[in-house]
Amino acid sequence: MTPHNYFTAALTVAFLSASFAYYNYSINPPNKSEKDVLQYEVVPIENAVGPESFAFDSNGEGPYTGVSDGRIIKWHPLQKRWFNFATTYSHRNDQCGGPYNKHIKTEHICGRPLGLCFSNITSDLYIADAYKGLIIVGPNGGTATTVSSHIQGSPFGFTNSVDIDQQTGTVYFTSSSSKYERRYHTNTHS
Repeated sequence: MTPHNYFTAALTVAFLSASFAYYNYSINPPNKSEKDVLQYEVVPIENAVGPESFAFDSNGEGPYTGVSDGRIIKWHPLQKRWFNFATTYSHRNDQCGGPYNKHIKTEHICGRPLGLCFSNITSDLYIADAYKGLIIVGPNGGTATTVSSHIQGSPFGFTNSVDIDQQTGTVYFTSSSSKYERRYHTNTHS
């Protein structure tokens, strides 16, 4: 089968899927009352930006998210504010804080947590940090420690996602590049 035929087949499948979904929706439209509409709340983060992943612990608390200065923060709904839960760098200092437009210049030192996932077996939080690799912090927070930062002698270039098979405990993570770090994919002239 030629590439053109693959494309035509894929396009046909996409069209048929969309047609079926539209047809099914028009026959059985959802019955939404006002109480069924999702409620949302804007939750500001001060002195940092860029949550890319959210996780809830095994008790349903959170969300937890990683931000631009290397912290993992936890939302406390009753107090309506974020608290520091963990950091990705053991020698954290003033260099890692400050205005968020400066974080892009220090994230390779302070860390940039992108993916988060709790283990329901151990209650540990696994963190895919763009620079530190796969790191872990216990259920009470603190400074994360390295699980893996290299493969066959080469450092991970851009670790960014993590998930756990909650039945087996197997941890899966991705690294988007073995050559370029995250800072080479972002604007460093802020």
